[in-house]
Amino acid sequence: QKYIIYKLDQYDFQEYKIPSEYSFREGTYGSRKNNKNAILCTWARTNHRINFCRSVCIHSPSYSVLNFLIIPKSQYNIPFFGIDFVSLPNYHLIVLDFQPSLHISKQFDKDLLRELLKMKDEFHQKVPMAAKMSENIVQFFSPGVIWSKLPKEELSENLINSNLYPTFQKYLDLYLNTLFRVKEVDLEVQRELIHGQIHYLEYRKSKDPARPMLKVLFGETFTESLINNLLFKMI
Repeated sequence: QKYIIYKLDQYDFQEYKIPSEYSFREGTYGSRKNNKNAILCTWARTNHRINFCRSVCIHSPSYSVLNFLIIPKSQYNIPFFGIDFVSLPNYHLIVLDFQPSLHISKQFDKDLLRELLKMKDEFHQKVPMAAKMSENIVQFFSPGVIWSKLPKEELSENLINSNLYPTFQKYLDLYLNTLFRVKEVDLEVQRELIHGQIHYLEYRKSKDPARPMLKVLFGETFTESLINNLLFKMI
């Protein structure tokens, strides 16, 4: 998370004020005899080229989460940037991608795809890729998606520590360089982008895989409010 803040500061991102009930939350889970605490922290930034970006971090004995999403303005034909680094009781889940809001051919030029695929291949030469994504979600990911599911064991920890951080840095650097290089598109493309972004965000609201975990840690009412009013909000 420190690197994200460092890079956003370089591009003059400003604080985006979020309601206080989402910025910090404590919860408890488990049995009465084995009660555990969980802490959720969020922050957000904005810029003239994005609607906003937000980070969600969860810390607890059983769960650890970094979820980060950049939602670009529809004047710029560029994908979302998404991170999900999640540690669950039995495994680690890693997702890192330029997540499309239009068909790949309309949003990724050959140079960008080539660079993404190069970084993906370098990472997955060392860190195994998870099973193939289901058809209903594959449309929301690019060919350059980093996608791994690793058992919680020492080998996995070593693979993550050695390979994930530098790959994440490269992805974020490339995304920000691309975001601040692209030119505005015409109104017809903007309308397509708005439709595509809404489709993506509505899907995430209804099918967010973190929903069960969030409900366990912080309750259903807070979870639904967080998902619908902050995490996948289009402003």
